[in-house]
Amino acid sequence: MQYLLLIGLLFGFTVQAKTITHEMGVLELTKTPFKIVALDWVLAESLLSLGVTPYAVADSDGYNQWVVKPQLPSQVKNVGSRREPNLERLTQLKPDLILMSSHLSPLYPSLQTIAPTMVLTVYNEKRDPFNQAKKILNQLAIVTTKENIAAQLISEAEQYIQNNGSRLKKAGKAARPFFLVRFIGNKHIRIHGEYSLAGQTLTMMGLTNAWQGTANMWGFASASMDKLALSQQANVLYFGPLNKTNKAKIFSTPLWRAMTFTRQKRVYELPPIWAFGGINAAVRLSDTLTDALLTAKSITK
Repeated sequence: MQYLLLIGLLFGFTVQAKTITHEMGVLELTKTPFKIVALDWVLAESLLSLGVTPYAVADSDGYNQWVVKPQLPSQVKNVGSRREPNLERLTQLKPDLILMSSHLSPLYPSLQTIAPTMVLTVYNEKRDPFNQAKKILNQLAIVTTKENIAAQLISEAEQYIQNNGSRLKKAGKAARPFFLVRFIGNKHIRIHGEYSLAGQTLTMMGLTNAWQGTANMWGFASASMDKLALSQQANVLYFGPLNKTNKAKIFSTPLWRAMTFTRQKRVYELPPIWAFGGINAAVRLSDTLTDALLTAKSITK
């Protein structure tokens, strides 16, 4: 037995096989996978949070632009788009494990012929992304033998987010409700509801979401700009970046200029954050939101 344990340590695998149940089946792992491909950014984010560098991801350029942190090392390979990963490229890479969400379920049979495949989905009809992200982080920790790291990450993240909420309360910045929006042109918005990752982050911070309307599986509602007029006492935080041209179009309309939050300069721009991420994205959101409100350096004019 000691000899087998020594061999396992030398070659980075566990002696005991693992049976992993996922959303579309059961996976038998006889060794710890090394070459892991993540076809969903939230799964790549989760691996990196655990200290595991994915062998390849889908749309690595998009990850670097939108997810940003944890940083994707330059050696990570790209396997095409998130909607249509390059199966030929995947086959050439000979991965040990492929991670995908149920949004790619039609590809599951094909991916299984390339490598063992796990299906893990944060954004689904359960509409509970933060807790789903916690669950998936724990599952990936079992697969990659990082169980202790996952437990610590989750505990620290929850405490960190709560502390940011306490900082805002102490500064007198937590009394008003908040709209969290993304502009789609100068007439439409996406508003993040209570069960979006952004909305759940607000709740953990002890803040109130101003949007009480319905939302889709991803946690947002598509609406016209005038819906913001329903709660003009709220602060507005929008996901950036917006270039000068778009800012001029949006912020010069009579409707926008008339709203109370505009006149009282309570509109804040957040940096690019992947609003459909996992635990790390929630921590970043709480950080940037807190920074915007405490420094007011991103307020629109």
